[in-house]
Amino acid sequence: MTLPTSQLTARPVLEFTSAEVAEAMNRSFEEYFVPMHFDAASFERRFRSEHLDPASSRLWFQGEALVGVVFIARRGWQSRVAAMGLVKEFRHQGLGKIMLQTALEEARARGDQSMLLEVFTVNEPAIRLYERLGFVHLRELVGFRQEPGTRDDAAHQLTEIDPLQLAQQVQVHGDANLPWMLAPETLAAVTRPSRAFRLQELAYALVRPEADKVVVLCLLVAPTSRRQGWGTRLVRALEAEFGGLPLVFPPLVPQASGIALLESCGWQRAELALYEMRCPLV
Repeated sequence: MTLPTSQLTARPVLEFTSAEVAEAMNRSFEEYFVPMHFDAASFERRFRSEHLDPASSRLWFQGEALVGVVFIARRGWQSRVAAMGLVKEFRHQGLGKIMLQTALEEARARGDQSMLLEVFTVNEPAIRLYERLGFVHLRELVGFRQEPGTRDDAAHQLTEIDPLQLAQQVQVHGDANLPWMLAPETLAAVTRPSRAFRLQELAYALVRPEADKVVVLCLLVAPTSRRQGWGTRLVRALEAEFGGLPLVFPPLVPQASGIALLESCGWQRAELALYEMRCPLV
């Protein structure tokens, strides 16, 4: 049975506590491609760095029942769908189209020029929806994983630095047009438990240690030191530093950036990849 659209209402995220919004996200992403679970602290930590706009982000309802969420991040004239999901019992009813179309209309009304999103390449129904609403493919983003092991051969010692210093290096030396999650604006807002390291002021890494893995958030080699083995030395030093845990780079790496390095170090490409998509609004 299809839910009448007249019964749908949307309320801005700023009307709710972080704990309430985190729980709404958990319910809206139940049985998703990758497990997701947030509490208030982890929700704030992640989405603060993405520049989530609580006034533009919405929780959708039928009466008092939660239908789903649309979280919008904003920078300048560009918006991004930071997360969109539906509670299980409201899926496959065309409600995602209504929710996203509303977000696009609101973005146009406030003068945004484009909206970005990322979608798993295997999520064909979502891709078709986005294409119907005007999104086009920009590029594929891939991820990597290295299983734990002992790396006693790492000859170089990492020096821990303020993550803000790393973000400043990415601002100056990073590739142009980085994905939203790898952009210096995102990295500049990262705080503990994430940790940043440098290798002789020639190579830099940002990671987030977790109980069962270490998530790699950024790798950077200064342009004048590239193709001299510093990327490999940096990766080996990270493997040695966190030898008891797998190292995981989420599917955020553009095809033209860093893939050869990680593959040459024996990292395995992740099964799940993302498409980055963009909808022009003007």
